[in-house]
Amino acid sequence: MSENAAISRSKGEKSLINTILPWLGAVGVVLGIAGGTAWDLAMDRHKIATSAAETNVAAIVGPPCPAASAAAFRSALANQGLTLKYVFDFNGVSFGRAIGYGDCSTAVTKSGAPYDVCQFTSPAVLEVKTVKGEYHFLPGVGRKATVMTPDGVATCVMPAPKA
Repeated sequence: MSENAAISRSKGEKSLINTILPWLGAVGVVLGIAGGTAWDLAMDRHKIATSAAETNVAAIVGPPCPAASAAAFRSALANQGLTLKYVFDFNGVSFGRAIGYGDCSTAVTKSGAPYDVCQFTSPAVLEVKTVKGEYHFLPGVGRKATVMTPDGVATCVMPAPKA
């Protein structure tokens, strides 16, 4: 075999390393993404479990917040000169209030499904948007309110003040 034929064959052929290296890189990227996603899911489950353990849903008792239709809610806002000044999302649920402070955590149903529990100090009005619909409550000024969203359905109670 001539020297020119040997050189041309080596230029035309890819070495095993050059063939496998791009595949190894692609597999590494896929495994990195899968590992990162698995880690995020595990951390989310840990956060939900921790939050659920800290949220004592059984201690949240009181009369239900007055509920309102969307039209009655808008009318109440206009009559009181209020707007939903504070609107935020928590775990994909939108919570709106006129005044006060809100703090949310997570609880777990008996079947193990997580749901939101948000406590408000004197919100005056509350609007909650879940995948199941919009919910409007009128707890009033000076009343605490707690909203829970098991199975995507918002409920609201006004806990009694501690004696």
